Amino acid sequence: MVARSSFLTVFVTFIAVATAQQCYAVDGSALNSTFTPCNPSAKHSGCCASTDLCLSNGLCMATTDVYIGMIFSRGCTDSTGKDVACPQLCPGQATDFNGTTPVPEWQLQTCDVGQYCCRAANDPRSCCNKSTAPKVAAILDATLQLPDSPAASETEDMVAPAVASAPSQATTSPSTQACRITEHRLKVATIIGGVLLGTIIAVLAAATLWIYKEERRQRKLKEHYETQFSQTNAYRKALASSAVSTHANDFMEDIKVKCSGPD
Repeated sequence: MVARSSFLTVFVTFIAVATAQQCYAVDGSALNSTFTPCNPSAKHSGCCASTDLCLSNGLCMATTDVYIGMIFSRGCTDSTGKDVACPQLCPGQATDFNGTTPVPEWQLQTCDVGQYCCRAANDPRSCCNKSTAPKVAAILDATLQLPDSPAASETEDMVAPAVASAPSQATTSPSTQACRITEHRLKVATIIGGVLLGTIIAVLAAATLWIYKEERRQRKLKEHYETQFSQTNAYRKALASSAVSTHANDFMEDIKVKCSGPD
């Protein structure tokens, strides 16, 4: 009787977890298993691809291929998208897409500092100068969000009696899957952090080198102009002195001629 009760409890628990882990796209369509909630233990949570990094505002940062570093609004565990945990920066079901064409997911394109626009994730065209594209005028202030599962140990305790009385079967618990996803996201975050740090150092080094070369060029240019100016002044003085001397000689010759008179 106890074993049956434990089995029923475990069964209900797994049904609840499975239901809570269903993700829906921005347009309310169900997403497949490659999309997971960023916080499985919460009532509702933003959803990201299993290779994404979850952000605290419900958005996702891609980490693969040409999409690395791009920000996406992929969906939520609330099929209506109205829960506060769902991404709200781009239009969705909660706002009836603000009159725009519904899309399964958005990609936020950076137009300027604090200026973004929303375009369909499969649309490679820029939306910055598109008048009908949804605009976002806000700094994307978000932090990395890691899934926590406080009920994991409690679930494992309840599973133990059922496992002891049931045939052995290889299964992967939701908590194990969440841990694997978390480890992957942490590794990716570390790699991205290292790449960003290396990029920043390289940019600073290049900027420092450019400033040094520019200062040296300006200094040489100044010295060149100063030398040219000194030489020009010296030439002008010499020319003026020569002109005065020539004029004086001519004047003296003229006086001599006048004083001597005709023979």
